[in-house]
Amino acid sequence: KEQDANGNGDVNDEIPYSLTQGDYLGLLKYSEFCYDESTMCAVIDGRLTYVPTTDYFKEYVAFLAKLYQEGLLEQNSFTQGGEQQQAIGQSGDVYGSFWTMGAFLTVGRDNDDDYVVMTPFYEDTYPILTGITDGTVAITDACENPEVLMAWLDYFYSEEGGILAWMGVEGKTYQIADNGKWEWILGGEYGDDIATVRSSSAIQGAQAHPSIQPAFWFEMSPEVDADEVYLNNERKRIAELGKVALPVMAYTEEDNAQIATFRADIDSYINQFIAQVCIGEVDLESGWDTYLETMEAMGASRLAELHEKTYNASVQ
Repeated sequence: KEQDANGNGDVNDEIPYSLTQGDYLGLLKYSEFCYDESTMCAVIDGRLTYVPTTDYFKEYVAFLAKLYQEGLLEQNSFTQGGEQQQAIGQSGDVYGSFWTMGAFLTVGRDNDDDYVVMTPFYEDTYPILTGITDGTVAITDACENPEVLMAWLDYFYSEEGGILAWMGVEGKTYQIADNGKWEWILGGEYGDDIATVRSSSAIQGAQAHPSIQPAFWFEMSPEVDADEVYLNNERKRIAELGKVALPVMAYTEEDNAQIATFRADIDSYINQFIAQVCIGEVDLESGWDTYLETMEAMGASRLAELHEKTYNASVQ
């Protein structure tokens, strides 16, 4: 932070770590347990545990506060959005580390290969995705042949169907290069750039889509999009040290409704509490019991029970 890491002669412009509003829990993925961010749970000592009410979470908040108070965490991390972070990241070489889906999203494509994904601290504890996109389809009571629709949807959970969902049609949206890897077809009828082809002609252009991520996706040729290939290789490297945190959780409609109701308030309160502790508005030691009492009043115990019930049913 104070040794002119970017070498521009200014010892005060470096930002060691940057977050955006809502990303405060990202470092929990580097815990000694496999943290699932979608449920905020982890299997600890053989039992599914709701992390935000544990002593470990208290230590985590204390760590973030330490980063903030020592000037290691960007001071506007609790108010800035992604666009603000990108503007800073692409305005100059100032970021040491940041939380993002891909480095090029924050620092631009000219500088993204200066960054690598941080290696997990513990083997088999970094959470990786199943590759399955679930909870994205509903069938109405007007569907006359649900079995036909289900057969069609099931196709997208095969390697062949996953390729169609993620990459489109061979010879139209993508092609196999001479090196045996695939690349996007640009300048044709489906678009002149990758973003257009992906959004207009592949199901993955939707925010959420039913499919499995095909293994062939990672055999992308660097000739068309070297940054995407770099990102894929980084993800593969990390995946070798991680594992799937939780099985696919099949909640009942009633449980899903309860979870959504609880989390609308609880998630917001957790983020608020973290920010208040970091900036000094709340003392962690004296305020922890109040935090737990508030979480309980908001339904945290019931939320944990719903997750644990579904988890236990999923692993039996």
